[in-house]
Amino acid sequence: MAIPEILYYVLIGFFGAVYMVILIYYTIGWYKLKPFKYHESNNNTRVSVIVPARNEENNITELLENLINQNYPSELCEIIIVDDNSTDQTVSLVNKLIKEKSNRKIRLLSMKSDEYQFAYKKKAISMAIDRSDGELIITTDADCNIKPDWIKSLVSYYELYKPKMIVGMVSYHNERTFFEKMQTLEFLSLIAITGGAISIGKPIMSNGANLAYEKKAFIEVNGFGEDRFSSGDDVFLLLKIRKKFGNNSVRFLKSFESLVFTEAKKSLGEFMHQRTRWASKNKGYESNILLVSFTVYMVNLLLLAGFFLGIWIPYMYINILLLFLIKIIFDLPILVGIITFVKRQNILFYGLPLIILYPVYIVITGAMGIVSSYQWKGRKITN
Repeated sequence: MAIPEILYYVLIGFFGAVYMVILIYYTIGWYKLKPFKYHESNNNTRVSVIVPARNEENNITELLENLINQNYPSELCEIIIVDDNSTDQTVSLVNKLIKEKSNRKIRLLSMKSDEYQFAYKKKAISMAIDRSDGELIITTDADCNIKPDWIKSLVSYYELYKPKMIVGMVSYHNERTFFEKMQTLEFLSLIAITGGAISIGKPIMSNGANLAYEKKAFIEVNGFGEDRFSSGDDVFLLLKIRKKFGNNSVRFLKSFESLVFTEAKKSLGEFMHQRTRWASKNKGYESNILLVSFTVYMVNLLLLAGFFLGIWIPYMYINILLLFLIKIIFDLPILVGIITFVKRQNILFYGLPLIILYPVYIVITGAMGIVSSYQWKGRKITN
């Protein structure tokens, strides 16, 4: 057996074992989470729903209608839209709804075009929090679709357990193409891992499209502080809150009623820019999260490398196939758990092509997240 082949098997054996242990823990964590069903009660928490928006004329009206029609007392809820230098009709549409819905507290704030050079979304949220009246801050994105009991579910959970932060569930919907359905399956697996990791007290991810936290806690940890990353308004804040207040201060809300929907990327280019943006945050993570990220990256890199080694060592293809099968066995339980919970069992069919393509995109976007720039909301962001 040649030295490169021996080295390959040593590396894949080591990182594969670490990967399996990590995934087992996250899977146990996911299944330990008890589904939450809000109970009818007299909610008394004042909330501020904050939505950063940039060029969202195609989405902002529907989102605002969703928020206005929430089954939550209007006197306890304010909606703050922060316009980030939109060049379309976003501002006009928001102002129109403000006039039409004069009985609801909706505010529009605007960022100045030359005020910030990076971290636009974080600056938008910070601006809104500074001017908010709520005890509980809830954030979502302008391109999301929200159920009528979303706020009620978040508040009921908050009033019952009093965490400093609540991480909610997000899913894609309205998929039309094969590519979009594969994204949904992969994205749901990330949500399940998010929940499982929080459940075992080792949070690694969150999603700003469905996030709630105490305004007081945000202030106590100095908000986003001097974060040097344009992205990461969710996960870096989570890590700061967990560090200051402990593991139990961050909870994951496993609730179908509070599930927030958004849409998958339409093109491969948009998808790659999104995943490069996500990967760019790795440089700011704690050591335990870096270990997880590095392990996942190495497992996929080694699987991909195995195909190229097979050109010179053909019998390795059998071993690579076996490794893929082992990976599927460990990946499947948590994946089945999340798609069953959100009632999307029909997309499991897309698991096989996803598993085949996954190593390719992980290796590419992981590298690009370190050395490359990406497009976000019409801006070029350099890491």
